[in-house]
Amino acid sequence: MVLLELFVAVLVTGLSCVNAAIPAAAVARSGDRRFLLLTGSNGGLALLGGLWAWGELPVSPPSWAIPELPTELVVLAVTVLLLATTLWPRRA
Repeated sequence: MVLLELFVAVLVTGLSCVNAAIPAAAVARSGDRRFLLLTGSNGGLALLGGLWAWGELPVSPPSWAIPELPTELVVLAVTVLLLATTLWPRRA
C-alpha cells in the first residue's frame, strides 16, 4: 500500500502545482486579488502533498508526516474540484 499512497501524494502535489499556476497567471494579468485565494489553497495542498510524499519515503520521516490512504483520497478529490473551478468556462 506504500506505493499507492506515494503515488496519490505525488499526484496531489503535481495537480496542486499545476492548478496554482492558472489563478497566479490571472492575478498577474488582471490584478484581481480573488485569485490569490485559489493560488494559496493550491499552494497549501501542494505543500501538504509534498509532506505526505516525504512521509512515504524510506528516509525515516517524522510520524506526523505519514498519511493514510482515505485522507489522501479526500484531499485528491478536493484538489480535483479546485482544478474544476479554475478550468470551468465562464458564462457569457
